Amino acid sequence: MLYNGKNCYTERTENSLMYKKMYLDSINRFIDKYQLKAKSIRDEYVTPEKLTADREFYREEFLKQIGYPRFDNLSIVPKVKKEYVADDDMCSIYRLSVEVLDDFWFYGLLMIPHGDKDKFPIVIAQHGGGGTPEYCCDMNGDNNYTNFSKRALERGFIVFAPQLLLWKFDIDTGEVIPEFSLPFNRGTIDSKLKQLGMSITGLEIFCIRRCIDYLETMDISDGDNIGMMGLSYGGFFSLYTGAADVRIKSIYSAASFNDRSNVFLNDWTFENQSFRFHDAEVAGLCCPRNLIIDVGREDTVFDYSYSEGEGDRAEKYYIYSDVADKFKYNLWDGGHRFDINGDSFERFFGELERGK
Repeated sequence: MLYNGKNCYTERTENSLMYKKMYLDSINRFIDKYQLKAKSIRDEYVTPEKLTADREFYREEFLKQIGYPRFDNLSIVPKVKKEYVADDDMCSIYRLSVEVLDDFWFYGLLMIPHGDKDKFPIVIAQHGGGGTPEYCCDMNGDNNYTNFSKRALERGFIVFAPQLLLWKFDIDTGEVIPEFSLPFNRGTIDSKLKQLGMSITGLEIFCIRRCIDYLETMDISDGDNIGMMGLSYGGFFSLYTGAADVRIKSIYSAASFNDRSNVFLNDWTFENQSFRFHDAEVAGLCCPRNLIIDVGREDTVFDYSYSEGEGDRAEKYYIYSDVADKFKYNLWDGGHRFDINGDSFERFFGELERGK
């Protein structure tokens, strides 16, 4: 190479490859070392004994970790706009626009089963990545949700399906999902919220909880019997919202539970997370309430093998509280979906029905 008439040294790009590999290997060794250290700190930080002794302290610490927003002077019940959509053989369908904050509107589908009961238990049915309330409730064609909203309706539950900021999704789940000409970048929005001390995960859990504030006050709802179930992202949000809100009595998390040191997405990742709450500890915050976890051995989105140890760790919280029957980690021979051949749905719904 000539620079201002002077010969300068050049070489092949591969000459420096070993040094770049040395640096990359060092980073990976450094992370592996500190992940082990973090796990031992996490194991000591939130033991079953400590969590049982002061659940609300740890719940507050968990909310801080996920960037859960705090606001003063919130109305007890948010303002709601309710728009009738249709009636079918199973239910009446409405669109709800919920003003969770001043001029901040969240959205979901509300389905009220036909029947003459005075009060109906409530199930929050949470879609996954690339999903929408309409899609997971079988209004937009075939999907991998195995009719979970219909299963709730036929047993006499009100169903509320919230819309998360996930209708655009880049991970291939093997499913054909609806396309919308309404672009956004979830990662950019999450980064902006984290600069403000929040996160998209924390904000959306806040929005779901504000919807519960409304749902439990409806004349026809049984606010003492609320459940939440979801697939993939929906499974993640069911677990994390269940940990945040003790009004959720029964929780069903499918195709997401795992070891967050090895299986993660950026918006499922929080500062100092490995020292405090991974999925097992979050499951501990759901204790002593009903928790069902489905993990498929053939899941092509998340590697199931990392989840097994996390399932064992989660179970310890339920054993210590003498409610082992309220917890189920179900590793089954299936893919990225609910296990419809086991007893997970029965355990989930049955807990709400027994409470009536």
